[in-house]
Amino acid sequence: MRSTNLFIVRGYTGADAKAFDGGKVAKVSVATNRVWTDRKSGEKKEATDWVTVTILNEKIAKWAAENVKKGDPVYAECRVAERSYEKDGKTIYTTDIVASVFDRLAPSQAGADED
Repeated sequence: MRSTNLFIVRGYTGADAKAFDGGKVAKVSVATNRVWTDRKSGEKKEATDWVTVTILNEKIAKWAAENVKKGDPVYAECRVAERSYEKDGKTIYTTDIVASVFDRLAPSQAGADED
């Protein structure tokens, strides 16, 4: 059986994409919303989750750094990667969201399934 590590993000950027390592890498913070109904009160609730997407493909990273601005609707296909490193004698664990596909959406595509 072939396994899959696929994480899809569709949301809005919280800031302009930022380039690192001479433009070979870019990072962008993406907000996604969740909506649910509270079981006890029946009240509709909403929360925002933030994900930092890392773009390692140099061509896509350069494009994102030059074109993705705060508030843009975006779509990314990513993999989840965990890693660790030592800092001040302590092991630090991180989870990275690494994009293989990253696109800016047209405003009409961003809210296609909203009420």
